[in-house]
Formats: sequence, C-alpha cells, structure tokens
Amino acid sequence: MKKLALLLGSLLVVGATASAKEAVVAPVEVSKEVVVVADVVEEVVVEEAFRPSGYIGLEYRAYGETEGHRDNIPALNRDKDDLNNVDQDEWNRGANNYARLQTSFGIQMTEKSRLEGRIRDYNNLERNDESNGFKKSGTETRLRYFYKHTDVLTSRLQYRDEEDNSQNFEYMLRYNAYQNKGGLLSSVVLAPKVYHSMPANNGGNYFNMFGANIEFAGNLPLGFTWDGTLFLEQYYFNHDRATDVNSTFNKATSTTDKSFDVALELYLYRTFELYSNEITNVDFNMVAGLDPYKFRQYDMYSYGKDTPNKNLPLVDGKYQRGLYTKTARNTYEAQLVLDLTLTHQLTPAVAIKGGVGAEYRNWDNINQKSASNWRWQPFAFAGMNVKF
Repeated sequence: MKKLALLLGSLLVVGATASAKEAVVAPVEVSKEVVVVADVVEEVVVEEAFRPSGYIGLEYRAYGETEGHRDNIPALNRDKDDLNNVDQDEWNRGANNYARLQTSFGIQMTEKSRLEGRIRDYNNLERNDESNGFKKSGTETRLRYFYKHTDVLTSRLQYRDEEDNSQNFEYMLRYNAYQNKGGLLSSVVLAPKVYHSMPANNGGNYFNMFGANIEFAGNLPLGFTWDGTLFLEQYYFNHDRATDVNSTFNKATSTTDKSFDVALELYLYRTFELYSNEITNVDFNMVAGLDPYKFRQYDMYSYGKDTPNKNLPLVDGKYQRGLYTKTARNTYEAQLVLDLTLTHQLTPAVAIKGGVGAEYRNWDNINQKSASNWRWQPFAFAGMNVKF
C-alpha cells in the first residue's frame, strides 16, 4: 500500500508540474508608436543658361523698268526727237534695271547686348552702260549695336557706309515710354540722338546733327497695323550751303551753315494669307504710306561737279558736268508696295522665300507744290533665312 501511495504521489507531482508549464503565458510585447518626421523638400529651379542666338538672311532683288520709262539710249545715239525730249527718256532713269543683293544678320551676344547688320550691294543692269552718270551701283553697309540698360531703356550705336562711300555715325538712347499690346496705339518710343556724317574722302564737307525720334505703332480693324516715326533734327554744317541760286550763272546767292528739319514717316500694313500648311505659306502683302514727308527750314542746293547739267548744250552728244540741284523746302514721297510671297520652311531653322511685286511711287517729282507722276515699278526677289 505504501508503494502504491508513493507511486500515485509521484504521478500527481509530475502532472502538476506539466500543467504548470503549459499554463505559463508568454510575455506580451507592447508595440511603441513610431512617428516619422518628413524633411521639408525645397524645390530648386535651375535656370537655363544663356545661349547666344541669331539669324543670317540673304535676298536677291531685281528691279525692272518703271512705267513710262524708255530704254536707256546714250545721248550720242539718240535721234533728233530724242534730243528735243530728253526728259522723257530719263524719267526715273537712275532707279531702273538694277539688282540688289542684301545680306543681313543679327546676333544676341549676351542677355543685354545685340548686334545687327545689313549689307546691300547694288548692280546696274542697264543694257548699255553709257548711262551718263545715272546708273545705279555701289554698296551700302549698316551696323547696329544695342545694349539693354533696363526693360525700358536701350542704347543704340549705328554706323553706315553709304553707296557714295560717305560714312556716318549715330548714337541713340531709346526710352520705351508706352506699351499696350493690341491697342490702337500699342507703343511709343522716345529716342534722343546725336549724328555725325563725313564725305567719302574724309575731308571738310562734314556735318553734325542733334535731335530726337518719336516712334509709334498700333493696330487697326480688319487686320491692319500701322507705325510711324517723327524726326526732329537740328543740323550744323561745317561749311556754308546754298539756299538760293542764280540759275542763269549757276551761282549761289544765299547760304547758311545750319538748318532745322522735321520729317514724318507713316505706314499702313496688311497681309492676306492665301494658302498655308505646316511648312508652306503664300501671302499677299501690302505696305502704303508716306516715305517720308519732309519739312525743311530752307530750300537746299547741292553742287555736283560730275552731275550732268541739262541746262547746258550737249557737247559731242553728251551732257556737260557741274550743276546746282535744288531740294525744295517741303517734299514728300507716297508709296504703295504690293507683293506675292511664297515661304517654305525647309527645316525648323531654315526657310526659303520668293515672290514678285511692284511699287507705286511719285518717283521724279517730290516737291510738295507739284508732286506728280506716280508710276509702277516691278520687282522680283528670292532669298533664304537661317536661324541659330
């Protein structure tokens, strides 16, 4: 009995121990709340670095005979009727049958500075070169440098080498006084300037000018736009200039060394799109206006020692040289230019163009009191433009 009791006691102890082990609860881990603090991300805007840009343009333009202009017949070969009506043969004689090759370029060198250039090379296309000094030829070069001081103030320095090889320099400070894009009056620019001109031989026949330009532009109904410039200019000549001449003796009777002149240019523009797709355009363009209207303080006479003198008898069938020519106190030229232009975009950077047109102008008589003889002169052109 004792052994049985000991055995049962041992079993109870072992069972209790096993039950105790099974009842042990594993410790519970209490999770902690994790707070993630995000760093503030600042957006950094990287400005694109400035890159120089520009364009190069090339255009060849040929002008035909003006309406009413006769063939350029040398005086030596004219018949009697030609000699008696020489003015009819020479109507607009100096501006017929010539060509102009124009090279233009512009370079935005820095964010504030820009350079622009234009070179025009004129070539006579008359069938007979014996044109008695009337033929159109020579090279004209214009360079302009712009420096942008502020959004409304820009300096412009200009150099020109004219067809007759005279040269001139101009400095202009341009103030953008008004802007209203799309308005009837869209912009006004005030531009005081100084100017110096000297002859081809750099001799004493120079002059200085101080003045200002007032430039304006705007928009009109039906797709028309307009712009113009009022020129206010005080001239100082380094030598006396003739303001009156005795025509009988071809001698100056009155002179001055200064003059105040006012001029107005005013133009109206309209382009009619006839055809367009992604790369080709056909447009009909119109430009009309005053080009320019000038108001001078005096009548001015210039003496050309090589200028044909039609007041003197012909010698060996040719004009004698040396003549005072008058520029009236008030003159104007009115023009209407129409052209049909085709433009084709070869690549995003290269475009070619070509077209035909005509200009209607009072070529020969620009005197305000007697301006007349508006005539058409045809022209044709072709060119290309490359951007970089």
